[in-house]
Amino acid sequence: MLKNKRQNFHRSKLPPSGAVGHIVGLSTINPRRKCIVSHYPLCDNVLPYSRGIHTVFVRFLDTGEIARFSGFWFKKLER
Repeated sequence: MLKNKRQNFHRSKLPPSGAVGHIVGLSTINPRRKCIVSHYPLCDNVLPYSRGIHTVFVRFLDTGEIARFSGFWFKKLER
């Protein structure tokens, strides 16, 4: 999926594109709001601060709002 120089260098667990879940652990986001992973940024930051991708863009299903969060905060719904 991410097979270039700026791939997931952090080795963080990114959710797959199209995954449905919740943003948990942030006080500014209601954890009951469902969202879907829409896409990934090309790169998160410039050198020397960061290399690779560790954030995702999600679209909230109730309002259609698109927001960017770290992959750490996304909790995938189990079926």
